[in-house]
Amino acid sequence: MIDLNAQPNDNSVAKFISGIDFTRRQLDAQLIQQLMTRVSGKEAVMWGDELIGFGSYHYIYKTGKKIHWPVISFHPGNGRITVFVMPGFDEYDVLLKKLGKHKLTSNCLLINKLSDIDMQALEHLMTQVHADMQKLYTCQ
Repeated sequence: MIDLNAQPNDNSVAKFISGIDFTRRQLDAQLIQQLMTRVSGKEAVMWGDELIGFGSYHYIYKTGKKIHWPVISFHPGNGRITVFVMPGFDEYDVLLKKLGKHKLTSNCLLINKLSDIDMQALEHLMTQVHADMQKLYTCQ
């Protein structure tokens, strides 16, 4: 489980990815990292021990709790890849239909392996998510 209080740090993204036990998952993580770097114009940064993020913004919950979080991010877990889509999925139906095999939770796009999805559709989705986050928040 990802720590919602995770902060950016100087841990090596490359070392984290190379430490993943499965070669396919390593390659998938490298591809998503490249895609998100292109989309965001930012270099990958480790957030906590397991989250790879690009850019940052501050969010205040209705309760008043504040968090600092990446604009776009992913976690290459053992069982699946989790891509965080902080605006939720209400505005992305058309793009999601083109994506291929995936599952959704409130803010997470779950992918078993990149060969299950259309990478061009994923890039279009992440481009739109990044643009929407820029409109909603002051992003760094």
